This record gives sequence, structure tokens and C-alpha cells, in this order.
Amino acid sequence: MRGRTFVEVLVENYDDVALHETGRARGRRIRREKVKALVDTGSAMLCLHRATIEKLGLRFARSATVRTGNGDVERAIYRPVQITIFDRQYLGEVMEVPENVPPLVGYIPLENLDLVVDSKTNQVIPNPESGGKYTLDLLPLQPAPRVQ
Repeated sequence: MRGRTFVEVLVENYDDVALHETGRARGRRIRREKVKALVDTGSAMLCLHRATIEKLGLRFARSATVRTGNGDVERAIYRPVQITIFDRQYLGEVMEVPENVPPLVGYIPLENLDLVVDSKTNQVIPNPESGGKYTLDLLPLQPAPRVQ
């Protein structure tokens, strides 16, 4: 689609990943799904449909009030997921969205993966400011002002 950016995302149940990493999986497979998601820098989180969340076996974490173009709504948040875009991984949470909304990748996963949208090609690319290397920001904290 013209003017829209989609990216393939590998979404994995991080509980399953951790069991495999620690050798405690005991024959369990890692529940994972490949999802073609719309990149939406106005959304905060990775957003998936209930069917995908159920296939992944994610745990309900909480409900949150979400501001949308149609007003505030309550949405369910699930965890934990590991998402992979290109060779970069991010551990986080997922928001459930209705079936009439496509799966979305928001700005929090993009920033944590050091990825940006190239507006000329409508593609997700590694952040050019990082010289092609996966780089995270750690900004210095300012000392708190003293109260007298």
C-alpha cells in the first residue's frame, strides 16, 4: 500500500524462550508467530489480535486506558513477548487490538530496536545515525535541584 510501511515481526512467548535458554523446556516448543505489521509511530506498543495472543499463550498483565482517534478505550495488555525485526530483539508487552485494526508496531519497540522508517522508500531500516550498528541511548541524568 502506498504511504504505509509494513514490516515482518517474529513474536515469541518469552516464557517459552526462557525455559529453552535455561534447559527446562522438557520438550515444550517455543510458541511463535510471524506477523506482517503496520508501522505506526503514533502508537506506543506492539499491538496484536486476540487470536495471535492466544496462539502465543501470553499472560494477561493489566488493562490500560488508551487514547484513540475515536476517544478513550480500555485495552488488555499481555506479556511477556520477545519480538525480532531483522536480527534485533526486544523484550516487552503486547496490546490487544480489535480485528478491524491491523497488527501494529509502535514507537517503543522501534526505538528499542534502533530502527526508523525511511520516508523515501517506506521501509523500516536500521537507524542511519547509528552507522548500521545496533545502538541504544543512555542519556546522562541531571542532578536534582536542591531544595532549601
